[in-house]
Amino acid sequence: MMSFDRSDPLFVGESLALDFLNSIAAPKNTTYDWLETGADILDWMVQAGLCQSAELVLLKSGTGSDELEQAAHDICRFRETFRAFIHLAITEKAVPLDHPVIDEINRILADSSQVPKISRLGDPKLVTVHRYERATDLLPRIAVECARFICEADFRYIRVCEGPSCTLLFLDISKNHRRRWCSMEVCGNRAKAAAYRKSKAERPS
Repeated sequence: MMSFDRSDPLFVGESLALDFLNSIAAPKNTTYDWLETGADILDWMVQAGLCQSAELVLLKSGTGSDELEQAAHDICRFRETFRAFIHLAITEKAVPLDHPVIDEINRILADSSQVPKISRLGDPKLVTVHRYERATDLLPRIAVECARFICEADFRYIRVCEGPSCTLLFLDISKNHRRRWCSMEVCGNRAKAAAYRKSKAERPS
């Protein structure tokens, strides 16, 4: 069963871009922010699969530094800018290409430390290697996922969980596009239990 301890970030969005937005959430009426500090962000990026722990050795040695904490601030600010974009896209059911977040993402990517490389794993293919030498290298890696989501996702199927207090977002990739909950383990089962209690109370004695 899914746990919602403070130490467990949520990955229910079917997209790392939406999981980035879900890094602050209130799954059980209590708000958790898994990107509060620079150290939190390093942990979240490893758990999200955006990098390996070994790639962050240089940054971890500076945990608590002003540069890392500033990077955390910038990432959280970008998170809310991207959230506003996504909620507008949900309303319009399309990508609002005139939104300023598009230019912001392009600026972030232009300053990123990305290196193309031929991978020898399986058939040769060109991959992008992200360098993590400075705290400012973290936001571009997240921005790549946001850019990919903008370009590839079907915005008609972005959903907000129907749980009464839940703010989690997900891409509904279910066969009939009728997914309603971030997860059945939490909001889905709570809704079913509430419906059962209501129907039971309404039955004639």
